[in-house]
Amino acid sequence: MIFFVLSLITGVIMQFEEFTFPVLLPLFWHMLMLGWITQIIMGLSLWMFPGRKTEESFRNQIFAWLAFSCLNTGLILRVITEPFVTYQNTFFKALLAVSAVLQVLAAVFYIIEIWPRVLSKKQSIQKRKEAR
Repeated sequence: MIFFVLSLITGVIMQFEEFTFPVLLPLFWHMLMLGWITQIIMGLSLWMFPGRKTEESFRNQIFAWLAFSCLNTGLILRVITEPFVTYQNTFFKALLAVSAVLQVLAAVFYIIEIWPRVLSKKQSIQKRKEAR
């Protein structure tokens, strides 16, 4: 929700010519698409395809927590560093690269978490038989 509000504020600011900076457009899209839409998709898919219900359910979802943590940390780092990359500062370029790596890791962790949950009916029946 925070990234949704921040992207809306950024979008409104971009409507005023005196506040139009070239760096605001990519930040707007990253906050909207990664910070809001992607997290909704990830959250809903994890809710729609629940994992096993056990006493250790938090541990069973460690990759989901890693995905959300990496995505948010990477996006926050991007929002902070991207405006300064235009000054050709290698420190900020390195931080921007770290933010990109964190976002890619978030995608990998999400895939690791969601893949076992998405089974065909045949696979699901076979898995239940094996569990007995």
